[in-house]
Amino acid sequence: MTIKTQVKSLLLAGLIAAAATPGRATPIDVRFLPPDIEIPKSAVCAPRIRDEDMIADWSKWDRKSLAKRDIYATMRDMNRLRDIDAKRFEPILSRMQELLPTIKSNYTETDALFDKVKLMLALGQSDEVRKQGLVQNLLVSKDHSAGSLNTLSNYLIEGRGIDADRTAGLNLKIKAAYDGNAEAILDLAKLNKNGEKIENWDIEPELAVNMAFGSLVGVLDQGICDRIGRVAREYDGGEIVKSDPAISVAWYRFAADLGDSYSAWKVSEYNLLSEKVPKDNAVLVKYITLAAAGGNIAAILELGKMYEEGSLVERDRNSAMHYYTVAAKAGSQAGLVRLAQLLEKTKDSSPQDSSAYEAILRELTTRDNPPAWAFTRLARIIQARDGIWQSEQQVRPLLEKAVENGDAEGEIDLADLLVQNEPSPAAIASSTDLLTHAIQNSGNINALAKLQRVYLCIAPNGPNVAAASFWSKVEDGAGNRTIELKPEQIEALPTLKDPMIIAAIQTRALYGRPSAIAMYQRYLSTAGYSNQVLKFWEERAEVQRGAVVEAVLLDFKQNIEKGRLAEAKQSIRLTSEAMSIDAGINFTRFLVENYASDKDSVQLAEEILLPLAKEGYGQAVKLLEELEGGQTKETLPARKRYAERMRQNGDMFAQLILAEDAADEPSRHFFYQRAIGSQRCSYDDIMSLAEFAMRFYPSDTMRWLATAKYLAGDDAGRQVKIGDMYLSLGTPQSVQMALKLYEKARQVGETTAFYRLVKYYAFTGSGAYDPKIASDIFVDMIQHSDVASVPAKLLMLDKMKPEIRRQVGLQINVRGIYERSAKAGQPVAMRELAKLMRSDPKEKGSAARAFAWLKQAAETGESESMYLLSQSYAFGIGTKPSLEEAQLWMRKAAEAGYPEAAHMLMLTKAGTEG
Repeated sequence: MTIKTQVKSLLLAGLIAAAATPGRATPIDVRFLPPDIEIPKSAVCAPRIRDEDMIADWSKWDRKSLAKRDIYATMRDMNRLRDIDAKRFEPILSRMQELLPTIKSNYTETDALFDKVKLMLALGQSDEVRKQGLVQNLLVSKDHSAGSLNTLSNYLIEGRGIDADRTAGLNLKIKAAYDGNAEAILDLAKLNKNGEKIENWDIEPELAVNMAFGSLVGVLDQGICDRIGRVAREYDGGEIVKSDPAISVAWYRFAADLGDSYSAWKVSEYNLLSEKVPKDNAVLVKYITLAAAGGNIAAILELGKMYEEGSLVERDRNSAMHYYTVAAKAGSQAGLVRLAQLLEKTKDSSPQDSSAYEAILRELTTRDNPPAWAFTRLARIIQARDGIWQSEQQVRPLLEKAVENGDAEGEIDLADLLVQNEPSPAAIASSTDLLTHAIQNSGNINALAKLQRVYLCIAPNGPNVAAASFWSKVEDGAGNRTIELKPEQIEALPTLKDPMIIAAIQTRALYGRPSAIAMYQRYLSTAGYSNQVLKFWEERAEVQRGAVVEAVLLDFKQNIEKGRLAEAKQSIRLTSEAMSIDAGINFTRFLVENYASDKDSVQLAEEILLPLAKEGYGQAVKLLEELEGGQTKETLPARKRYAERMRQNGDMFAQLILAEDAADEPSRHFFYQRAIGSQRCSYDDIMSLAEFAMRFYPSDTMRWLATAKYLAGDDAGRQVKIGDMYLSLGTPQSVQMALKLYEKARQVGETTAFYRLVKYYAFTGSGAYDPKIASDIFVDMIQHSDVASVPAKLLMLDKMKPEIRRQVGLQINVRGIYERSAKAGQPVAMRELAKLMRSDPKEKGSAARAFAWLKQAAETGESESMYLLSQSYAFGIGTKPSLEEAQLWMRKAAEAGYPEAAHMLMLTKAGTEG
């Protein structure tokens, strides 16, 4: 039995199994299923390609001849081109019709006239067709196929190219239906379903639909998949039969098995959406692979995404790259975009990927409708490679193109670029316009901080606090402001149970802020959340650049806070190669300050600093100089070695180094302006600018200090540092500002603020010295201090003038404080109490008690106590003299770093040797 015979037999069985219709007003309930036949091993269907690919192929056709290998595909393309845009493709269509007889031997004059009429009607020339009587001429012909009869019937019913005659049109449609034309049968069944009685047509709608579908399927020829698609579409949203997506999928699967890639994609699409049929992953993977192999671009892109993400198939970046490349080579812009997005993840770690990424961006920017972001990303690539200071001529046109095409990120980057070299009023005006537009038209919340930066830190006339505050409040409302919490505050989050703070951190973590992700992970782990929740955020941290390093940096800061230097050092070793700049600087500064004599630590610091210095980061260059100890015989100082890179790509700190080393004032001012244009409007950056201005541009110092004061907010420690700079300026105005800042910091208990105020009123010269104020502040400091810190603070009193000591003594019992602290185990208090006792000969037994306190303090390792204890043993103060014990404690004091002890041992040794 041939395949043709099998199909006809099975279709007949389908007719018999048809269900009865429940009523004419409802869709016809017919379950017409694909035949159960043996699928040919080779593809049957003529392959379909995307409209854009077909259009591209025919647009470059030389119009000399038609390929003879695929008549069906040529005819299908001609009809598709006519339906898409007859006017646009009229020259191509006319030439195709002229050449059809050369490839289709049975192409008659009637066929040619039919194609001419179809084209004229598609061109809107219905009146001309009527005038020439072309449809009438076709009606006269007697040898029409069933399909042609149905087309003519539609012309008569609709009055296209001929006067309308519905009765004659229906008669032709009935003839076409009886001749087996599926569309005619379905049209008549639809009329019957809607309650219209058609004369000479008495076939029940259920049977008619089966006849139509059977006629559509017909035989296994090149057009069968196109016809099957008609059946599938009718079962999913058609107008005649009852909707049944499962049957629609079954027909699409049948067509896909016959070799139709479009139908394979439809099966995949049903399963991907899983809205109308239950999702079957095995079916999805099978048919999306078939669709991709057949060149279906949508399937190729989706399969590439599946390999990229590891969903349903094992994650395979190379396979993802392959499919995206296939799509891109086929002319798909989406393929290029996917390639760019995939390469963006690895461009920083792979020079090869970086080069490929740039090439794809350049190709995207040459497209007719390029994605706006491609211009911005390309500009950033060029900046990173050529340096931000030497790439402006290439970068600016790209960013302007990005802005022209509506990319908000491009607006932000262009705004930065405009104020980068010379923050003039005109540049600032353009920059703020761009940033405001990015906020208002695109809702880009990152522009909020940038706008504050311009108003607060770039404006040449000093900070515009009102404007900066306005945008700061907007940023607060958007929930985008960076949250800065100290390590101990983060540790306390689970016990505080403050939902507003937790929600704020979570919001910023969801935005992708690395520091917020690190904080939120720490909170979740200490608050006892499930492993599933922790795993979710762990995976999010892995894909968010910098989040893992931020988590390690958080560990590092907590270890520093708790004095765990060894653990802090270990935190550094846990970082990845993708260390952030700020983390690298934090880590290496710690190593330089605490482990400069340790060879391994110096090597680790250099490993972190060298890549950063090579990129032109000024802080890294300075730290390298500290490690290297300045110029050596072998190499130039770091600032000389990396000067060129700092000129090309250096950050604010690098520009300040170049300004310091400038040979003349114009050069210094040039680099100083660059520093202003590249600073991040952070407290540290602004303080560095203030320190530089104090040395070279004193008139600018007040400007930067005013900005720093705003950025410091309620941070008392920062307020004291700013106050120190104001005080060093020495003007009446700056001194008063310093005192206000000290007083503000004092109100929240900042120890250094007390010290600064006491020092100012107790030790300075004429006009400032005030023993009453100094003593009152000192007493206030002691009363607000914890027991552990009081003894060290009381030492300051010894250096003050007698009048201040007297007034302090009237308000607090110094000796009593030392006694309480000593009993609480404070070594310094023990030592100072012993010194007071030794200086009071009137007190009975004071020398012995002093010795006891000194011995207890010395045994804790307190160096000065060791030295004093040695003296007590040497001279028999409060104990029996013992040269051996005196020498022992003198050595211990020297080993603990007490300078007088080391000096005494040196003299003793010299005397012995002499």
